[in-house]
Amino acid sequence: MEKTFRQKIIEYFTSVAKKNKLLKYPCLAGMSAALVFYYVGSHFLMSGKRYASMFFVVVFFMSSCSFSFAVFAERTGFTSAQETYSAIVETSDVSLAVVEPVSPVVEEMLEEGSVVASEHDDGAETYTLDDLLEQHEHDYDIDAHEDYVEAEAGMDQEISFDNSDWRLVLINKQHPIPEDYDFKLGTFTSGMRCDDRVIEDLLLMMQAAKKDGLNLVVRSPYRTSDHQEDNFNDRIRSYMKQGLSYMEAYKATSRVITVPGCSEHEVGLAFDITSDTFISLLQGFADTEEGQWLEEHSYEYGFILRYPSGKEYITGIEYEPWHFRYVGREAAAIMTEEELCLEEFWDKYL
Repeated sequence: MEKTFRQKIIEYFTSVAKKNKLLKYPCLAGMSAALVFYYVGSHFLMSGKRYASMFFVVVFFMSSCSFSFAVFAERTGFTSAQETYSAIVETSDVSLAVVEPVSPVVEEMLEEGSVVASEHDDGAETYTLDDLLEQHEHDYDIDAHEDYVEAEAGMDQEISFDNSDWRLVLINKQHPIPEDYDFKLGTFTSGMRCDDRVIEDLLLMMQAAKKDGLNLVVRSPYRTSDHQEDNFNDRIRSYMKQGLSYMEAYKATSRVITVPGCSEHEVGLAFDITSDTFISLLQGFADTEEGQWLEEHSYEYGFILRYPSGKEYITGIEYEPWHFRYVGREAAAIMTEEELCLEEFWDKYL
């Protein structure tokens, strides 16, 4: 009967030790190490299929979830999220279809509105123009701004854009907030903060709406990454209570809420804006006077409707007629005139 590899190891070290007693303990140590490697190797050899299956399950989960691999790679220091995404997709076109596919059941629920939600905090406070003017009542002059807009409109000048411009930073599922991105938070009033450089134009826009007889309400301005993470996880749990599996809830959530580190709210450039008569963040806001006014005039103050209808396959987010993003007057005017979302603007001009 042929001896096993284990038996051969034992016999070899035993015979060497018997011939030379001085090598007794070194042989014992060598035999122990050899047996350890033998048993470990045998275990992995016999369980290879199991470990391979576990590896492919992890890879499949990470690659099938929207933006999960890019964020994971960046946070673990493996590589930057943008480099990872580029390596996977192998294209320079940033306006790819990034809407995560969902099951027909989830799609039907989304269309019916039973799982439609925005990335706002249900308990967030709202701020009217009167609230904001408590601190800035005499800071900005709407009439002077209107004169400035008219003067700018009369100037024929060629405009160029720089991809390092803080106003145009691209933040979405595939492009997390850059590590070197820096901004200063400004405070409107107690509890409301945003990028300090946006305050003037936001106030001017709200004053202009007020002048036209409309009362805009700001909701959910700047929020921390922890706050964003709570919103995301709460939404997943909410969908699971409605009968969705974890993966279905995750994909549905990614259609309406961005993952922490990928939200424009976290850099103080995004605002959820409705009115004093329609505070809820629902798509019906688009049919209100305030919603129509914002769609028509927000670009005059440097804001764009960030997630427009018909662009979901590009932005990866459901239509949100209340979500406005500051990009600066020049870029906002072009995006509005050419009906471009921010991803398309980057493709064409940056």
